[in-house]
Amino acid sequence: MRNLGFAVLIVAVLIGGEAPTGLADASRAEYAAPLHRQLVGAWRLMKIEVTGSRGAVRDPFYQADSVGTIIYDASGWMSVQIAAPRRDNFKAPVGRGQGGAPLRLAAFDTYYAYFGTWSVDEATARVSHHVVASLFPAETGADYSQTITIDGDRLTFTGPDTIAGEAVTRTKIWQRLPGAR
Repeated sequence: MRNLGFAVLIVAVLIGGEAPTGLADASRAEYAAPLHRQLVGAWRLMKIEVTGSRGAVRDPFYQADSVGTIIYDASGWMSVQIAAPRRDNFKAPVGRGQGGAPLRLAAFDTYYAYFGTWSVDEATARVSHHVVASLFPAETGADYSQTITIDGDRLTFTGPDTIAGEAVTRTKIWQRLPGAR
């Protein structure tokens, strides 16, 4: 029966149709579109670049050499975390007598994270993140879309942004973690 499902999916794809809705979820994920399948796994942040009309622009949020991971699973869930390379070291939880609010603010300002679902538009080579929850509560329910390029074990996100009123392009380069497929 599994082979029949696979055959129906291949025929549907060849004639430009959608994958059949009756196909088991495991079969649908296994034979998903190429970009979707290539994204599944864990990736390590290599660098973030921001460029404007006059060249490189200092990123107001991410520091040079920030570290991070992004994970895409085959069921359609994702998570991303990015941290500044030099963060204040203090014991958790931070309460009164340990610096309180200033230390919590420093921790908040040097870390970024959200999770949610994801989808790929094969025709435009764009991935969209549909935020379920974020370190920043206002991002809950947001949709973020970026152009993607996959070259071997390298994943590049490219997207427009605005910094200090200037239109810029933000590029994030990720490397697949070994064995993370």
